[in-house]
Amino acid sequence: MQKSSVYLLLASLFSLIMIIILRWQGKELITALTPSGILALEFANTPEKLSSIVSVWNQDTVRNNILIDFLFIIAYTWFFILGVAKSISQWTSRFMQQLGVIGIRMAFLAGILDIIENILMLQSINGHYSVSSLQLTMYCAAIKFGIVILLLLFIILTAISRLFKSN
Repeated sequence: MQKSSVYLLLASLFSLIMIIILRWQGKELITALTPSGILALEFANTPEKLSSIVSVWNQDTVRNNILIDFLFIIAYTWFFILGVAKSISQWTSRFMQQLGVIGIRMAFLAGILDIIENILMLQSINGHYSVSSLQLTMYCAAIKFGIVILLLLFIILTAISRLFKSN
């Protein structure tokens, strides 16, 4: 097995483990008011939404979930950088290779946006927020998720393309 494949496997496992830990640790954040768990806080773009969400959550649980998420950021950023880099090598099309190079930069951007989002959420749950900071949190989350979806599509498209080429 190639060294790059081993690293990609490790990054995949690290990401999966972090997802499991975050889901388990954050299970109390899933309520009737917040069926999407921590996503409710990421997209709470008004003081009223924030207040209603925070009022039903244990502060230590949400704080710990956000702190654990910093490790997940490392995991998924590493996964996407390696996954997109491996995908680039599968393409002969210069356009797709360049798209992949942009994808690697976008993986870094997603991680940075997630760090900003987490810092803003930590401030918000401690009562240090404004309408602007809540909206910035939401924009960081939305852009991050958009990037993650695009990166997943690139990796999946590469895998499908490779399957068709091998047949």
